[in-house]
Amino acid sequence: MTEPGDKVVASAAPTHGNPASDLAERWQWLGHQPHPPVPAGAVGTLANRVLVYTRRTHIPTVLPALATARSGLMITGPGPGKPIPQVTGLDYDGPIAIDPDAYGHHQATPDKPFLLPDDGLAGTNPTLDQVLDAQLRAGYTVACTPTGYIGAGDIASLAAAAQQVKALGRTDTLFVAPLDISLIDRAFFTQTQAILHDVGCPIALVLGKQGDPLTQSVRIIPNLRTLAATVPLMPICTDFNGLDLVAHGAFAAAIGTGGSIRHTVPYPREPLSFNGRDKSPSVLVPDLMCWWKGSKINELSGAAPSRAPRCRCGTCGDQALTRFLQKEDQPEAIAHAVAAWTVIAEGLLDQPTVRERAAYWRNICVGALNEHEMLAKRLRRPDAFEPQAPLKRWATLPAWPAE
Repeated sequence: MTEPGDKVVASAAPTHGNPASDLAERWQWLGHQPHPPVPAGAVGTLANRVLVYTRRTHIPTVLPALATARSGLMITGPGPGKPIPQVTGLDYDGPIAIDPDAYGHHQATPDKPFLLPDDGLAGTNPTLDQVLDAQLRAGYTVACTPTGYIGAGDIASLAAAAQQVKALGRTDTLFVAPLDISLIDRAFFTQTQAILHDVGCPIALVLGKQGDPLTQSVRIIPNLRTLAATVPLMPICTDFNGLDLVAHGAFAAAIGTGGSIRHTVPYPREPLSFNGRDKSPSVLVPDLMCWWKGSKINELSGAAPSRAPRCRCGTCGDQALTRFLQKEDQPEAIAHAVAAWTVIAEGLLDQPTVRERAAYWRNICVGALNEHEMLAKRLRRPDAFEPQAPLKRWATLPAWPAE
């Protein structure tokens, strides 16, 4: 564990190789590296891993599926005013972080970009430094900033948060950046990229939007790839976008175990409601690279159950995915998803260069795109299943931006 208050200044630029400022040169240099630059200090422990981002209640479910050498845990925080849970007792030896999830409870402003405790006398309330130190004393591998939700176009609050983190000069900290997706789109991306590049600290990126943030515009995925190539980036609270960015320069990622923790929504948190009568869990269909409700899988496979999607992960053992129908099936569905995407993540991370990671990832996405049509034929459906928009983009964009 890093000692609280480690103040060695970390550079946002790689400390080895060619730190080219020209984007085309940067892509060329990055593509030949065996892995993205490893952040200095304790954060480097997370490099070349895809962590499981989960609620504390689901930790026993996901632990058996974790790949110790290539994974880890990121736990969504306890909420304002609640004590930080201790790592002791989790029975896990890999890296563990806690995301305070301040963005679910606070809108960042230039004057107050972070949600800090108000449990002291006037003038003695805990500082940002002390909040980060408390996470390390609780046993976490790194500390994560309690950043409020940074709203649409709010460059001022992002800059204020970044300046405070930069002033700390820590190498044991992730700057959690919960950004409204507009900050990654055309109007604000250049400013966002410049601020995150200058923060002097690795970035834990959280994307915010009602619905899928990646569908905001056709620029989002290319801009995110550029961000991954030019700043020390770790997307958290994410879905397969995490693997796309690890394939294009992000040093790590953390994939959520449920739909509500695979992206965030604008503060105050009011996610769109869905049909509350369907209690079946969300189930990863690995061959399609998407999550479907268990009831949907069962219904679509009704006329041809022997041709239903199956999974050979450590949880499923070649069972059909039609079995997840009740609320009580959620823990097994979560364990299945972690075990299944871990296989993909390990294959990606094992590629000899970053550029080959990108080619591997694109091949996975092309295969999943084709499987939508093939599965429809196996199930004797009249039309192919419609792939999700991000999958189509990942499958059709060039594997490497310099191509």
